[in-house]
Amino acid sequence: MDGITAVEDIIKRVDIWDHNEVRYRQLSGGMTNHSYICHVRDKKYVLRIPGSGTDVFINRAHELSCAIAAAKAGASPDVLCVVAPEGAVVTPFIDGEVLHADTVVADDNRIAKIVAAVQQVHAKAVFEPVTHTFDLIRRYTQTARDVDAFFPYDFDWMCAIADKIEQAMERNNPPAVACHNDLFPENFIIDANGKLWILDWEYGGMNDPYFDLGDLAVEHPLTRKQEELVIQTYCGEVQPHRLYRILLHKLTADLRWSLWAMIQDRISKIDFDFYTYGLGRYARFRANYYHREFKTWLEGV
Repeated sequence: MDGITAVEDIIKRVDIWDHNEVRYRQLSGGMTNHSYICHVRDKKYVLRIPGSGTDVFINRAHELSCAIAAAKAGASPDVLCVVAPEGAVVTPFIDGEVLHADTVVADDNRIAKIVAAVQQVHAKAVFEPVTHTFDLIRRYTQTARDVDAFFPYDFDWMCAIADKIEQAMERNNPPAVACHNDLFPENFIIDANGKLWILDWEYGGMNDPYFDLGDLAVEHPLTRKQEELVIQTYCGEVQPHRLYRILLHKLTADLRWSLWAMIQDRISKIDFDFYTYGLGRYARFRANYYHREFKTWLEGV
């Protein structure tokens, strides 16, 4: 079944629509799924269809439960319909500005707004799946080996650094909360009323809250002053040991997503240069390790 036929077949099975009245077009963006804006009479919706091979990483039942919980927490659009067996999801279309890294780092108020929305989920939602970042890195490593993915020459060294970070983080370990675990800038939309919405809960799970904040910091990327703003907003004050936790999780996020990218390079049919993307994240892991304050982060977390 080709792409157009597959979309139209799924639209016919969306039971909240009269499929004869649906007009649709594909939305840009997204590395692993195909999203469409669908016009049905005077209303607009988003239909998101999982990409081929994504089941290696994503449990769609877990994603659905996280999305529903995040919507109940007031941070994400409602799930209106799910089409099985594909796991396609229909949500309301949020008419607003999709954020980008440059538009976030240019505005401290937006950073604070993002952190407040993330904190809302952390405080109000409870997710079914559990995500332990370091276990996930080990699982991705094995999957990468299974599919004969690319590993850099110093990958074992990176794993040894991750082990040191894991051991250090056993100190002052916060309780797990409902984390998004993929705070890519395009997963945020600000609507016409100024409300910030968080989208796409594929990787959601109960995790260290500071992984979310570290992933946020590395995805945009923030200045040190802005990283301190993240902690100030989240904790009410700049707590150095929590700041260090964010800075260390910048490394764990890059290692995780590097592995993810190299696996995608082997299995994905989506037209995206996962290999180059993964190389860039490996490079940033090294750069953060060689930061002059890395030892301070490790000892002070």
